Amino acid sequence: MVLYVPIGSICLFAWGARGSALYNALLGAVFAFLITLFCLILYFLIADIIAFSRKTFRFALTGTPPSTIHEGRRKVVRQLGIGLAAAPFFSFLYGMTRGRYNFTVRKVSLRFPDLPKAFDGLTIAQISDVHSGSFDNLAEVERGIQLIQAQQADLILFTGDYVNERAEEATALAPLFNALSAPLGKFAVLGNHDYGFSRSFSSTEEQASNHAKVRQQYASSGFQLLNNEHRWIERAGEKICLVGVENWGKPPFPQHGDLNLATQDVPDEAFKILMSHDPTHWDAHVLPFSKKIHLTLSGHTHGMQMGIDIPWLRFSFAKFIYPRWMDLYQEGERFLYVNRGFGWLGMPARVGIFPEITIFELKSA
Repeated sequence: MVLYVPIGSICLFAWGARGSALYNALLGAVFAFLITLFCLILYFLIADIIAFSRKTFRFALTGTPPSTIHEGRRKVVRQLGIGLAAAPFFSFLYGMTRGRYNFTVRKVSLRFPDLPKAFDGLTIAQISDVHSGSFDNLAEVERGIQLIQAQQADLILFTGDYVNERAEEATALAPLFNALSAPLGKFAVLGNHDYGFSRSFSSTEEQASNHAKVRQQYASSGFQLLNNEHRWIERAGEKICLVGVENWGKPPFPQHGDLNLATQDVPDEAFKILMSHDPTHWDAHVLPFSKKIHLTLSGHTHGMQMGIDIPWLRFSFAKFIYPRWMDLYQEGERFLYVNRGFGWLGMPARVGIFPEITIFELKSA
């Protein structure tokens, strides 16, 4: 097992084209073995600490020298460790083969006392973090996009990160996303990866050119980008305001989001939905903002693509980086929803936290 990691890594970079099925399979296998090895090391370390502590405590109480562990007990400890390590190993294999395409529809119902009556029952589909350069199975992605359309939402919102960094990653997906339709329109905002990373480009001019092409990919996919601006959504003579900001995140991520510019000339009393890719923006600027933002939709964290996600227990190491890392948060009458993401980045797997399509239903209180 130990030898597999360097051997697999050499094969990965020698033969795997980034984003290909081979590349993702090799990378996933390396992750699976590393995680299994980590679990085994952690288990046996804890077992040794417990055994040493028990012997030391017994000697302190009785003065009896530590005895050698019975071979039968040692065998049980080893077998139990292997059994416990098998759980994350096979979970990771599932996450690598099926989990990353296990598109899950999550329905969220929210009530607002000041929602205009004409919008009572409004449905919104949110997707986020497509990361199109990671996909290696176009048929599975198309199935996920068809699942979005099957929800028949009134409004479709995409909260950023269409690509990993290169605009051409989205070329194959653009016609599929362009086929999506919603009566009240399709809108999007930029995520941090949509700007590219300077180290990946030979010059700032090349990076700027790539960024312009990424924006064009959104347009080719039928999404109207809201770059620090807003649009009025009208139904039955009443309006709500859809606000979109460019990415705002803590360094090293871009901080181009401007709420003041995006809500310019928007009355304080208007009902507002904000698209902002990074959930850290909510605590830093949205909650203290002078104008009430009723609902903020974000993504970015992916739930770290690995964790426990069941109704009575949600855990991921993402929570130690992002206080608002997944699902719904509320402060007074203001809500934030952090989408789990449609695609993946880096680790080609979804272990316990699966790709998400969120369907919101807004109700008048």
